[in-house]
Amino acid sequence: MASSEPNSAASQRYKIPARPEAVIAIAELMKAKNPAASEIAEILKQDVFLYTSVLAAVNTPLFRLSKKITDLTHAITLLGLDKLFAVIRLAALQNSMGKLGRLDRFWDTATEVAQLSADIAARVSDLDPHDSYTLGMMHDCAIPLMLESHPEYKAFLRDINGADLFGLTAQEEKLFGINHFALGADIARHWFMPDRIADAIEGQARYTEILDTQDQLSDQTKSLLCILVLAKDVSARYRRFWRIYDSNESPPEILKVLSYLGIPDIEYMDIREDLLHHLEENDQKAE
Repeated sequence: MASSEPNSAASQRYKIPARPEAVIAIAELMKAKNPAASEIAEILKQDVFLYTSVLAAVNTPLFRLSKKITDLTHAITLLGLDKLFAVIRLAALQNSMGKLGRLDRFWDTATEVAQLSADIAARVSDLDPHDSYTLGMMHDCAIPLMLESHPEYKAFLRDINGADLFGLTAQEEKLFGINHFALGADIARHWFMPDRIADAIEGQARYTEILDTQDQLSDQTKSLLCILVLAKDVSARYRRFWRIYDSNESPPEILKVLSYLGIPDIEYMDIREDLLHHLEENDQKAE
């Protein structure tokens, strides 16, 4: 089992955002078999941001509740401890990283990929959509830290735009001593994320190799990684090409992902078109 602390010498040169006391206290409670919801609620009440974040999260469409929840203990009971802790970790981490600078566009993109990941997971797999949502939010979580630590990193991303992920990570390691996927995995472990999430973050640049070989990563991790690849594909097609795209064929990398998940190419194209339609509708409503 991976350590919850950063495990590479390179990552220790980066100041990973500190975990709030509330997150650490709840992590300790989670070690018990049946921690009381009331105890967790008391901890959350001491942190206004986390308190409101849990109530906001439980009332999103992702949880499909029939009525608005305003009582914290009730929200904790409905979410269940694993989903609750996922919500708390993500909210606290986003809040901590928000202090690194204005990153609205970054978090908007992460949220879009997270929502697409959860939707795709619910449609094509038996994975917990909340795991896929968490991975979607976290998949590039080290980029704000890289931007903060290296003034030249923004220009680096601009100059290397369009490079394959393997080439991107090789250049990051050469110039900055670590790639942002490895650093992201260390952030995830430091913030008590499950191994399956951290391993999937780290494996993004070599997902085709992971699927082609007898890699030791769990089937759950590989499936999460596949869902993320599809979510990023949908998001990229919408944001970069505004639907002007040859959707009759999928690249070989996507075909490997579909094969692993057992999804026919034609079925994925239908799913993708439906998701693109929903993205377009949501953007129109926001205008």
